[in-house]
Amino acid sequence: MDVTMGYCVGTRPPPSCLILLLLKLLATVSQGLPGTGPLGFHFTHSVYNATVYENSAARTYVHSQGRMGITLIDLSWDVKYRIVSGDEEGFFKAEEVIIADFCFLRIRTKGGNSAILNREIQDNYLLIVKGSVRGEDLEAWTKVNIQVLDMNDLRPLFSPTTYSVTIAESTPLRTSVAQVTATDADIGSNGEFYYYFKNKVDLFSVHPTSGVISLSGRLNYDEKNRYDLEILAVDRGMKLYGNNGVSSTAKLYVHIERINEHAPTIHVVTHIPFSLDREPTYAVVTVDDLDEGANGEIESVSIVAGDPLDQFFLAKEGKWMNEYKIKERKKVDWESFPYGYNLTLQAKDKGSPQKFSAVRIVHIANPQRDSVPVRFEKEMYDVSISEFSPPGVVVAIVKLSPEPLDVEYKLSPGEDAQYFKINPRSGLIVTAQPLNTVKKEVYKLDVTNKEGDLKAQVTIGIEDANDHTPEFQQPLYDAFVNESVPVGTSVLMVSASDKDKGENGYITYSIASLNLLPFAINQFTGVISTTEELDFESSPEIYRFIVRASDWGSPYRHESEVNVTIRIGNVNDNSPLFEKVACQGVISYDFPVGGHITAVSAIDIDELELVKYKIISGNELGFFYLNPDSGVLQLKKSLMNSGIKNGNFALRITATDGENFADPMSVNISVLHGKVSSKSFSCRETRVAQKLAEKLLIKAKANGKLNLEDGFLDFYSVNRQGPHFDKSFPSDVAVKENLPVGANILKIKAYDADSGFNGKVLFTISDGNTDSCFNIDMETGQLKVLLPMDREHTDLYLLNITIYDLGNPQKSSWRLLTINVEDANDNSPVFLQDSYSVNILESSSIGTEIIQVEARDKDLGSNGEVTYSVLTDTQQFAINSSTGIIYVADQLDRESKANYSLKIEARDKAESGQQLFSVVTLKVFLDDVNDCSPAFIPGSYSVKVLEDLPVGTVIAWLETHDPDLGLGGQVRYSLVNDYNGRFEIDKASGAIRLSKELDYEKQQFYNLTVRAKDKGRPVSLSSVSFVEVEVVDVNENLHTPYFPDFAVVGSVKENSRIGTSVLQVAAQDEDSGRDGEIQYSIRDGSGLGRFNIDDESGVISTADILDRETTGSYWLTVYATDRGVVPLYSTIEVYIEIEDVNDNAPLTSEPIYYPVVMENSPKDVSVIQIQAEDPDSSSNEKLTYRITSGNPQNFFAINTKTGLITTTSRKLDREQQAEHFLEVTVTDGGSSPKQSTIWVVVQVLDENDNKPQFPEKVYQIKLPERDRKKRGEPIYRAFAFDRDEGPNAEISYSIVDGNDDGKFFIDPKTGMVSSRKQFTAGSYDILTIKAVDNGRPQKSSTARLHIEWIKKPPPSPIPLTFDEPFYNFTVMESDRVTEIVGVVSVQPANTPLWFDIVGGNFDSSFDAEKGVGTIVIAKPLDAEQRSIYNMSVEVTDGTNVAVTQVFIKVLDNNDNGPEFSQPNYDVTISEDVLPDTEILQIEATDRDEKHKLSYTVHSSIDSVSMRKFRIDPSTGVLYTAERLDHEAQDKHILNIMGTLGTHLRLNQSWASSPFPKNQT
Repeated sequence: MDVTMGYCVGTRPPPSCLILLLLKLLATVSQGLPGTGPLGFHFTHSVYNATVYENSAARTYVHSQGRMGITLIDLSWDVKYRIVSGDEEGFFKAEEVIIADFCFLRIRTKGGNSAILNREIQDNYLLIVKGSVRGEDLEAWTKVNIQVLDMNDLRPLFSPTTYSVTIAESTPLRTSVAQVTATDADIGSNGEFYYYFKNKVDLFSVHPTSGVISLSGRLNYDEKNRYDLEILAVDRGMKLYGNNGVSSTAKLYVHIERINEHAPTIHVVTHIPFSLDREPTYAVVTVDDLDEGANGEIESVSIVAGDPLDQFFLAKEGKWMNEYKIKERKKVDWESFPYGYNLTLQAKDKGSPQKFSAVRIVHIANPQRDSVPVRFEKEMYDVSISEFSPPGVVVAIVKLSPEPLDVEYKLSPGEDAQYFKINPRSGLIVTAQPLNTVKKEVYKLDVTNKEGDLKAQVTIGIEDANDHTPEFQQPLYDAFVNESVPVGTSVLMVSASDKDKGENGYITYSIASLNLLPFAINQFTGVISTTEELDFESSPEIYRFIVRASDWGSPYRHESEVNVTIRIGNVNDNSPLFEKVACQGVISYDFPVGGHITAVSAIDIDELELVKYKIISGNELGFFYLNPDSGVLQLKKSLMNSGIKNGNFALRITATDGENFADPMSVNISVLHGKVSSKSFSCRETRVAQKLAEKLLIKAKANGKLNLEDGFLDFYSVNRQGPHFDKSFPSDVAVKENLPVGANILKIKAYDADSGFNGKVLFTISDGNTDSCFNIDMETGQLKVLLPMDREHTDLYLLNITIYDLGNPQKSSWRLLTINVEDANDNSPVFLQDSYSVNILESSSIGTEIIQVEARDKDLGSNGEVTYSVLTDTQQFAINSSTGIIYVADQLDRESKANYSLKIEARDKAESGQQLFSVVTLKVFLDDVNDCSPAFIPGSYSVKVLEDLPVGTVIAWLETHDPDLGLGGQVRYSLVNDYNGRFEIDKASGAIRLSKELDYEKQQFYNLTVRAKDKGRPVSLSSVSFVEVEVVDVNENLHTPYFPDFAVVGSVKENSRIGTSVLQVAAQDEDSGRDGEIQYSIRDGSGLGRFNIDDESGVISTADILDRETTGSYWLTVYATDRGVVPLYSTIEVYIEIEDVNDNAPLTSEPIYYPVVMENSPKDVSVIQIQAEDPDSSSNEKLTYRITSGNPQNFFAINTKTGLITTTSRKLDREQQAEHFLEVTVTDGGSSPKQSTIWVVVQVLDENDNKPQFPEKVYQIKLPERDRKKRGEPIYRAFAFDRDEGPNAEISYSIVDGNDDGKFFIDPKTGMVSSRKQFTAGSYDILTIKAVDNGRPQKSSTARLHIEWIKKPPPSPIPLTFDEPFYNFTVMESDRVTEIVGVVSVQPANTPLWFDIVGGNFDSSFDAEKGVGTIVIAKPLDAEQRSIYNMSVEVTDGTNVAVTQVFIKVLDNNDNGPEFSQPNYDVTISEDVLPDTEILQIEATDRDEKHKLSYTVHSSIDSVSMRKFRIDPSTGVLYTAERLDHEAQDKHILNIMGTLGTHLRLNQSWASSPFPKNQT
């Protein structure tokens, strides 16, 4: 319930509001309490808006656009309405009208009440209405805001009633001059009224609605200076209702005065006169005054200050009126006022009262002060020239700026001035004598003008030239070196110096020799060193060669030479060489003593010492003697008595020069009996002597070559030839005077047969360059333009071109070169006047000559011939190109363009190069002729006029434009047709007024023809325009359409075709014509968009397929609107009930139910009640239920009427079947029954009906004896299992017998029995173990554990080893307790063994049988909790221990149901989608591993829906299977099922798919 009160929202409520709010809150709370009745008793809105006209008759109902009242949730309510506050005068009464499920609140005026509603007294009533139910404690409140509508019952009143204004005579037309104001207490159109003049007025107009008075005619102070006007105000509603009474009258007094509004304004343009002007003008002054007549005429302009010497005056000159020039009355004293004069000007008009302009200060500048002083362009000139420069080389050009016509430049006398000269006219400084004879680096010159009062300094830097030759420190060099020195040995160093600077003085050295020498020189240091081994014997003993020193100067290098002598010293560096070797011969036994056997000879190339010979072996017996000097071998003693028979002697002989020994040679002597030939010795020749001779020959030849070099002379160092000009040297050359500075004229070629500097040629102009126009490049001979030439000044130059070489002595020659300066087009034509102006009539005929211009050109020939043209783009004027006469070329029109500024060009006729021109301005002023008709702006008019405007109202202002001047531009207006005097026009202003009243019903359009005519002479001109007047209908719509009832009721069957007629509404309107034509429309209500209405007949029809189950009824608000200018309307409420058709299958609250029930439940225990409803009202009471599947053993029964599922006499056993899947079908009782199917998944809850069970009743084990160290270790695990689940299956263990002395203890959770003490062999223990579950009531069982303690086996030498390094086992999570997982085996296997799980056994889920190594399940498994076990299993034989790893994987069983991502899916698609279009994807997840879901469309509310859709079983994507039709069925509800494998696990609730038409 909305308890927000209108005026309490957003603000702190007053106490009454708080009380009311509290009451409403209490009421709201009480409605929600048990026994206070149903909720929902409240008004549809907390505030309603309604209207009623003032002065309404009794029993008039207020009108509200929406329904006011309460929706009846309980149709038995008897509702009553009462106005509890807000109607203190008792104007209103509340009534109740019930239609269907709605109780209307209707409020009307009371009858029999003498008081009536008056909007002007109170226009709003806020009623608080209480609604209550008779006999019930139900109440509701609302507010009704009633707006009292206005009726036209009051007239307008002026305030104030008298007005007075004063306006100027010059006030423009249409200017607003005053405004009158009246008010009407009525509102809306009832408060609208018109202003108009009581009597006819031509000079003024009043705006009918704003009361603004405007000027509509020309004022003339002399004719009339006051106007008394009466303005009336008439209520528009009076005319509408037939009463023309006027409310009140206002008086307006308009006073006219002649006002001098504007003061003159001064505009100044300053001017600097030329010094030669006879009557200099210093400024041009113009004066403007915006007033008309005498007020706008200028009486005088005066200099009121700033001219104490009375030197200036204002002369009225110039083409324009009120134009003055400031001139000098006498010679101006500029010396007393070097900065000029500040003149103060003031103008006054001829008006009354007279007005003065604001003072204007004009600065008259001193023309002498603004002149530019003459000075040198630079105070300092820094230049540099080459040291080689001969006389005539250009140094610099100095200039005065500005340069006087009689300029003369001079060099001030000084030490440096003798080396230079200056051209007195051009300022060109050139060299006067060679500079390299004077060793100065800087020259300074002072240049002055003729008067000597201006000075500039020229600093000339001498660039170093390569004019010095390197000089050696010694005239010659001599050195000695032994032949034995190693390669690279420095022999001597030469040194030279050069007086030049930089590279010109940088020296490098080289050896100048035609022969190859064993020496090299370092080019930078001058050090001479050996490059190969020296050999005195084969090379010259003395080397003589030239060393050359060269500088790095340019353009040529200077070189000098010096003689160098190097003597080679002989060294004993050669061993003697034998001429013959390997000698052998024969002598007889009787060879005489002292006889000459043979001789050996050795040669020493060094020739420093004599060779000595010596036997070094083979003469041990002393038979032989070798002369050490001659080398003769003799027999020293006789061989006869020596006892040697047929002996052989092998002598080894060497030779020495005292230091070196020759390689030994052999002499083999054989001694024979008998006679021996004297030539019995033979040797092998070594040709040593021949080789020595050849070596000496080479040495002699080398000495000869060196001697030839000694006679070489340097023929290139002598300056033998002088420079001479090339044969191509011209005697004269012609150049254009307009050649730019720097342009090349001629390249002079000259040659010198000498080489180097002797042959280097320099060029200069030594004479004839009188205007310094030329320069020649000293190096290249390129003749160039230095200064601009002027043929008109000098047309011929005779230049002396002199060339020099750089030899010593220097030689030169010269030639004369004539330069003829040819005329160039370098002078532009010059007009005789700076500007031209002329006045002509705008009616001047084509061809009329208006003026002649003339220009002259100083150039010769075609360069001086002038042709004229008009540069300005104009069709109106042309010029004779030869004479300069300008004439009219096209029609002129001053109104289009009053004056022309033409650019006239005078251009020469240069045939080559660029033509020169000058431009002058010609101003052409057109005098007016009356040649223009008045032009309407715009060309035609279209106005809309309300039919009830009062007579005299201006409905249009016409405007024309006549550009003619004077009388030709003054326009008068007239109406060609005035429709029997219904309209009139003001002749001067063009204002069109109403002369008679208009009536829209009689005539809607008028087409007025208006003529505008000027006063031109001798012929006046006129034009015509049209004014289209559209009469606008004024609202005469007096009556509102009305319905006979405020509400109607209709019905239509659901699923009816679109367009089915439901009912017809009809309204009436007492107006006639368009005001009485009615249109119908639906603008509000719950059925908006579901129904249409014919706008003419009022027939309401369906616009959509209706579904009663969705909406059982609709309210419509129908409007009936007339076609008036201001449309009026009324409304009616339409209630349409939708009649039921059996078109829906029953719907259950869930598509699948998950109830639970205890096992072993008795008969008729309620499991769940299926709640179903049929949206169809006719079959909702006739639903039947039945179990159609999943109940073969009849564990369950269902009530066919109520849907209650109960147990039967068959007992449920959870351990046998934990879940039951029942399919229930619900069928309605319609004529064509419809049914739906749901699933009921019944989960059977566990009851503690099973006790724990031990796998065996008795456990027998043998264990080795234990000492104190092993007490506390596990003994045996006796575990049990329980088929129940949850707490019923939770088992705890205890020892109930056999443990009196407390030797044992048991883990209550796992059943593991451990020892507390030591045990000896031979003892025996029997324990009774009890397992108890956690159910209610508890159940238990026992088992016995027999423990035999045996002697510990002797230690085994064989270690224990598992058969596998690790074990892998797999079990299902559904495997039962005690089932075997696997066996771990050990070697050796023939001894007693004991197994234990020592790690990784999470939650003690597994156990290892003590003596055999079998792994069994000890607790129920759950793969979702833990699926991997990594356990350590230990085995012992009492002494040895082994450990292995056991991996157990628990496989998931399908024990969890899948879950969808959302409980239901809603999707909206268009009916025009194609089959196999994807709609959405349904997703479900399952906690079990590797269980793939399969999706199916299990069922639908309507069986047709099963054919319309299909689902991909693997992806869950839902597709359309057929075309859909919104009109046939707009909603499809599908049940989607998700299954796992072959077992049904879950289905999805309400996957609904509504498909509205044309909606995505």
